[in-house]
Amino acid sequence: MLGSKLIPALWSIGFYLAAATDCPVTDLSIIAHTGESVGQEVVHNNVTLYVTGEPSDKAVLYLTDIYGIQLLENRLLADSFGRAGYFVVAPDLFNGTPSTLDLNEMSPAQRETYLAAVTPEETDALIATGVDYLQNVKKITKIATTGYCFGGRFAFRWISPEKGLKVGFAAHPSNLQDSEISAITGAAGVAAADGDTMMPPARRSAIEALLLNTTQPYTLSLYGSVSHGFGVRANISDPRQKFGKEQAFFQAVRWFDTWL
Repeated sequence: MLGSKLIPALWSIGFYLAAATDCPVTDLSIIAHTGESVGQEVVHNNVTLYVTGEPSDKAVLYLTDIYGIQLLENRLLADSFGRAGYFVVAPDLFNGTPSTLDLNEMSPAQRETYLAAVTPEETDALIATGVDYLQNVKKITKIATTGYCFGGRFAFRWISPEKGLKVGFAAHPSNLQDSEISAITGAAGVAAADGDTMMPPARRSAIEALLLNTTQPYTLSLYGSVSHGFGVRANISDPRQKFGKEQAFFQAVRWFDTWL
């Protein structure tokens, strides 16, 4: 009798341990908040790319916030995706001259001027170079994209198997247009901040409704006690912000592992 009760228990323990061993999203140590980045810059078709991670059959196209690949936190987060088992490419979306202010810190006039200077067409061309590097240099066909703030909008613009990207994730995307949400043809995940003035409650609800109407797999998670930018630039001395950043990272990795 004892043996019959013990065997299922051992199976459960064995399954749990195997899952914990095989799943990097159970390991907080893969996330780097501080320290030196471990990737390198390469130039492909005149575009600088930050490249990190071991060779893999799956990749993440990392689309940065407005501070670009020059920001250490962006490089460290890209490195973290590399430790989660993905080869990672982050294009320099600003040709070496990222902004010194986030979009939510700009005045309306500054924001209008800035967005007019970094057009979707020009940004898409830089992103296309990163995709070309993954597909034609690294020969990787399973590609996900993750984007933050400025880059979050473009993650949505590229969620399309026809473009080579089957799944995407965006943390606190800024300037995201309704038409860009409706146009996705792959799985989309969103991490939102309860204190994001660029995505207030009414806008979050509208985004959720648009995602539902796409009929694509989607998820939208709301994180408390965080603000715009938390997915990359959280104050990790605050346990609530640190948790939000780490959980949003794991949300992205699990989303990719499921739908890529």
